[in-house]
Amino acid sequence: MEVRVGSVEDVRRDGCRTVDVNGRRVGVVSVGEEFFAISDRCPHMGASMCTGSLSGTLVAADPHEYVYGKAGRVIRCPWHGWEFDIESGRSLLEPKRVGLKTYRVTQQDGEVVLHV
Repeated sequence: MEVRVGSVEDVRRDGCRTVDVNGRRVGVVSVGEEFFAISDRCPHMGASMCTGSLSGTLVAADPHEYVYGKAGRVIRCPWHGWEFDIESGRSLLEPKRVGLKTYRVTQQDGEVVLHV
């Protein structure tokens, strides 16, 4: 099933746009020239992920050394700060156990299309 989300320009301007797909909220997120789609419900307590922040996070570089990385690739829950990789949907803290469902997004004729 394909869901037209809006024009590329409009979705980029919004940063994150939510759409209802069979009773589930899906957030379509613009990052530079790319689009990603995730479940809009945090698995912890149900906050809207699209109302959270999109940034990077500290990642291990060497033993006992952390650097800022994954710029624009981490979405953070607005309620409790849970962080998720925007591409894989996996939690940064517990990637094997917790995550957001992800969906494929394409651009067709100047429109953003969500594939569910």
